[in-house]
Amino acid sequence: PLDFKDLRERRVLQFLVTYVAVGWIALEAVGLLVEQAVLPGWIFRVAFTLFLCGIPGALIVTWFHGARGAQVAPPIEKWLLGVVGVFAVGASIWVGRASMEPAADALVELTETEDPRRVAVLYFGTQGGGEDAEFLAAGLTESLIDELSTVDSLSVVSRNGSQLYRDPPRPAPDSIGRALEVGTLVDGTVAVAGDRVRVTVNMINAEDGTQFENTRFERPRQEIFDLQDTLSLQVADFLRQRIGTELDRVVLRRGTDSQEAWELLQRAAVTADRTSEYMEHGDVEAASRALEEADGILSEAEAMDPSWVEPVTRRGWLAYRQSRLGGLDRTGYDEWTTIGLGHADRALAMAPEDRSALELKGTLLYWRYLLNLIPDELESDEAFHSAEEFFRAAGTPSAQASLSHLLLNKGENELAYAAARNSYEADPFLENANLTLWRLASTQWTLGDERQTQRWCDEGLRRFPDDYRFHQCQLMLFGMEGVSADIPGAWEHLRQFVELSPPQLRDVNEGQGMQYMAMALVRAELPDSARSVMVRGRASADVDPTREIARLESIPRSWLGDWNEVTRLMGLYLSANPLQVDGYRNSLAENAIPWYHQALQDRSDFRSLLGLN
Repeated sequence: PLDFKDLRERRVLQFLVTYVAVGWIALEAVGLLVEQAVLPGWIFRVAFTLFLCGIPGALIVTWFHGARGAQVAPPIEKWLLGVVGVFAVGASIWVGRASMEPAADALVELTETEDPRRVAVLYFGTQGGGEDAEFLAAGLTESLIDELSTVDSLSVVSRNGSQLYRDPPRPAPDSIGRALEVGTLVDGTVAVAGDRVRVTVNMINAEDGTQFENTRFERPRQEIFDLQDTLSLQVADFLRQRIGTELDRVVLRRGTDSQEAWELLQRAAVTADRTSEYMEHGDVEAASRALEEADGILSEAEAMDPSWVEPVTRRGWLAYRQSRLGGLDRTGYDEWTTIGLGHADRALAMAPEDRSALELKGTLLYWRYLLNLIPDELESDEAFHSAEEFFRAAGTPSAQASLSHLLLNKGENELAYAAARNSYEADPFLENANLTLWRLASTQWTLGDERQTQRWCDEGLRRFPDDYRFHQCQLMLFGMEGVSADIPGAWEHLRQFVELSPPQLRDVNEGQGMQYMAMALVRAELPDSARSVMVRGRASADVDPTREIARLESIPRSWLGDWNEVTRLMGLYLSANPLQVDGYRNSLAENAIPWYHQALQDRSDFRSLLGLN
C-alpha cells in the first residue's frame, strides 16, 4: 500500500514543489509579456492549461524516477504519459480556439473571392499625358502592390499576377477574382490634363463585380515624378481603410440569418453617420435625435434576431456617443453611460468573448472614472482597474489605444507608449490611426522625448491635416526644451486647433490651447506675454469640470516660479480629481515626476497639498 515513506523516498513532494515553482515563474513571464501587449491574451490561457496538465505528468515521472539511482521506464509509465500528453494538447487547442476572437470563425468560412483581405492591384490605365502618364500609372501600381504587401493581414497578389491582366481587354471582374483567388480588385486611371495630374482609384468586389468605393487625388503636373511615392502612400491609406470597412461588412453579414435584421443594422449605421454632419454645424440636438433614431432601428434589429449580439453592442456605442455630445457638460453623462453599460452587460451575457462588447464595457467604465461620476473612492478605483482588464481582454487596436491613455493616467508611461505602438502596428486597416498617432505623440511628450514627439506629431499632421489633435500636438512641441519656439507658427496652430475642434469642445480646447501657447512663450523668453495668455485661457468648472486647464496652467507657472499660483491651480485640479493624489505621491516617492513638473519634486508647499508634511 502507498504510504508517506514511499512518497519521501521517491521525493514526490520535492519534485512537485520544484515543478510548481518553475512553472509559476514561467507563467509570470508570459503574463508580463501579455500585459505589455507583446503577446496576445490567449497565449497565457494556453500556457496555464499546459501548466495544469503538466502536474499529473510531473507526478508520473517523479513516481517512476524520483528515487535515487538508475530506473528503467516501464510500459505503464509510457502509456500514462501518452494519455496525459494527448489530453494536454487537446485541452490547449480547445482553450486557444475558445479564447480567440469570435469573428475568426466567420473569417475562416470565407472563400477566396469573398474575403476582401485578398487583394489584386490591377495596372492603372491612362487618359492623356503620353509616356509621362504611362510611367506614372505603372509606377503607382507597383508602389501600391509593394506598400500593401507590407500589411501582414492582407494577402496581395504579386506584380507577376497583376501583369497577366495588364493589357486590355480584361476579363470580367469575377473571372479575374476566381483566377487570382482574391476578393478585392483595385483599379484606376491616371489622367494628365494641362498642368494637373488626376488619379482615380476604384475598389471592386471581385465576387459580383460591384464597385464599393472610389476616390480621386489631384496634384500639379510639374511634380509628376516626385508624386509617385506620395500618391502611393495616400492611395494605400485609403485602400487599407476601405478594405477594413468591407471586411467588417462581410463578417457582420455572417453573424445573422435574418435579412431584415441585417438591413436594419445597415440603416441604423447610415442614420448614425448623419451625426458627424450635424456636429460640424454645431447642431447638437439634431445629432442627438439622429442617434436616438439609430438606436430605435437597432432595437428593431434586435427583435428580428435576438441571438445576434451586434445590434446590442452598437446600441451601447450609440449611448457612449450620446454621452459625448455635450462636450464637457456633465448633464446626462450618468444617464447615458448607465444605459451603455446595460447594453454592454447584455452583450457580454450573450457573447462573453465578443471583443467589441469587452471594449465597450471598458470604455464606459473608464469614461465614468475620468468624469468623476463614481463618488465612492473604492468603487471608482475598482472601475479604473476593471476598465484596464476589459481593454486588455478586448485586444483590439482601438482598445490598445484606450489602454495607452489609461496607463498614462496610471503613471506607467513606457507601457502606455508600448500599447499605443502596438495599436498602430496591429491596425492594418487604419480604422483608428488618428487616435493611435495621437496616443503615440502624447505619450512621448509626457516622456519628454522631443524627437519621437516631433516624429508622431508630424506624421499625424501629414496624414490627418484636419484633425484638431495634431495642431494641438504642434503647440505642445513648442513647449519642449529642445524645440525652437516658432511663435507666429504657434499662434496659427492654436487658431486651427480651436477652429477644427468639434463645437462642443471648442471652449475647453481654446483654454487648453492657451496654456500650451503660454508654454511656448515662456520658452521664447516672453514671460509677461505668457502670463497674460494664461489668464485669458482660464475656464470655469462648467466649461472644464475636470480642471485640466488649471493643471496645464500650473506647468508654465512653475517654470516662471509663480509658486502661489502653482499651489492654487494644482489644488483646484486635485480637488476635482482626488484619485490623482496617490499617483502624485507615488511619483514623488519614486522621483518620477514628469519633466514638465520636475520643479515640484522638492517643493514643500506641493507636498503639503498632497498631505505629505
